[in-house]
Amino acid sequence: MTKIFKIYVFVLAVIMTACTEDPLEHLESTDWQKERNVKSILLDGQIGTAVIEREIDDAQIKVFAKFENIEDLSKVEIKDIELAYGASSNSSVGSVLNFDNTDTTAIINVVSGAGQPLEWIVSLKPFKSDLEGTWYIGEMAAYCDMFTWESWGWEEYIQIPEYLPESASELDNVFTFEVGGADEKGNPFGRYVHDAGNDGIYGEFTDEAKGWDYNERYRKIPTGEGTWKRDFERNKVIITDQNNKTHELDLELFTEENEVALNAELPYTPENFDWNNTDWSYEKVANMSKKMWYRLTKERVIQTGNAITSMSVKDQVGDATIDNDNHVVSLVIENNGADLSAIELLGLGLSYAATADKNVGEMLDFSNDNSTQLTVTSEAGESQVWTIKVQIDLDPGDISIVGTWTITDINIYCDLFSWESWGWDKTELLTNYLSSLNPELDNTITFNLDGANGEGQPFGTYEHNAGTDGEFGTFVSDDSSWPETDFNSRYRKVPTGNGTWVLDGETITITDGDGIEHQLTLEIKSETEVAITTPIEYLSELFDWDVQNYSYEEVAHMSNKMWYNLNKQ
Repeated sequence: MTKIFKIYVFVLAVIMTACTEDPLEHLESTDWQKERNVKSILLDGQIGTAVIEREIDDAQIKVFAKFENIEDLSKVEIKDIELAYGASSNSSVGSVLNFDNTDTTAIINVVSGAGQPLEWIVSLKPFKSDLEGTWYIGEMAAYCDMFTWESWGWEEYIQIPEYLPESASELDNVFTFEVGGADEKGNPFGRYVHDAGNDGIYGEFTDEAKGWDYNERYRKIPTGEGTWKRDFERNKVIITDQNNKTHELDLELFTEENEVALNAELPYTPENFDWNNTDWSYEKVANMSKKMWYRLTKERVIQTGNAITSMSVKDQVGDATIDNDNHVVSLVIENNGADLSAIELLGLGLSYAATADKNVGEMLDFSNDNSTQLTVTSEAGESQVWTIKVQIDLDPGDISIVGTWTITDINIYCDLFSWESWGWDKTELLTNYLSSLNPELDNTITFNLDGANGEGQPFGTYEHNAGTDGEFGTFVSDDSSWPETDFNSRYRKVPTGNGTWVLDGETITITDGDGIEHQLTLEIKSETEVAITTPIEYLSELFDWDVQNYSYEEVAHMSNKMWYNLNKQ
């Protein structure tokens, strides 16, 4: 037993001796510290982040700087440097590098913790900012989110000058970014200039005709001079204007096109959307736009717009109505006997840099159908013909025919050989002869006033509505004994449906939807009662003495006038 115990003590002593070796010896050794990398570096005058590249022993660092901002290329101070864990270098913070040579390169020697050296070649490159230089405006636009979270919603990109026309003066503006240096993080900064361009006018984010002023909402890029800084970490451009107000903008690069965009967020207020407001252009501008931007280009953009944005003439009443889709401008002028062949053009707003073949102060000729034409040509040479229509302002109350009328009865006048001593004449309700005409008696006829033509004649739109029963009457007899029963071609003198009308004295000319003219005479009985009359072809020579059906003869041959009596409530 004693022998076994001695063996056990011996083994235990050996094990305990082995355990006295340092278990951290390997970690405390530098043999494993083989990294020789430069992780980051910042030199005096450096702009942006250094580009560090290594392939085995080929180790390169590219540093960008404005050479003119470095006082001595032979003594460029290291402001900050970070090496791999355990590595060391004589090129530490505060030491200098010499770039005063043909290649503007310097050497940084890095030694790993294990003692392995690596030579890093540092190249000093001229810095060219992606913003530096002179820029022109290629686009001034906004993004509208029209309830895209709904299945029926949509998104829309709008050109701001199309909605706020006075902003178009901005389109020839010039931006200049000059690099003056870099901050401690390598972010470039310098002088900023936003020049008003050839016209000397900064745009206003307004629509004067509508009374809109959104300068506070859309003036995100300041005018005049100031300073700028590029924040690489946040990808922002920070512009400080001459009033010391800062404007933070997102920078978007379009490298292939050599263009950039300065983007700004807009207050998005869909909760203010007014569904009762039919002018959705207002909602897009005021509430539903989320972001606006200037897209800048190195080449000045030749404008292609050839629109009329505003127009005024002498003695105009109200604002012009502009139909951009159909290229039509509608104007109303006072009813003062003006010569429509010579109406003075007082104001003309066009797309930026566009021209027209008529200038303010010249005369416009509206003598042909109350309209004339104007050709607008863009800066790029693209032309668009616009139709300008003018109406004379009339008081509907002064035009006896204007309004909605109900048909009270339809009459004919029959001349039964009244020139003979035995002859006679008579007036009859046409419905007494043609019962199928009765549905006409609840019809309504509406004359809407649009204005007056070159001769001062009132004109407008016409509508003959079928009434509550939804039926128009027909001029057909139900008497099968009549030789002829269908008289629609003889008596349909007052057209159904929609059309236009013009009043010349007592003569109303109605043009129906098929372009057929119907001439009627207006007889005024009172403010609420009128008649519209028309001659009927008198066919007394066809009177058949053998028929002896005078009702037929009165309807078919012996009537020479018919009229609708109309009543207005």
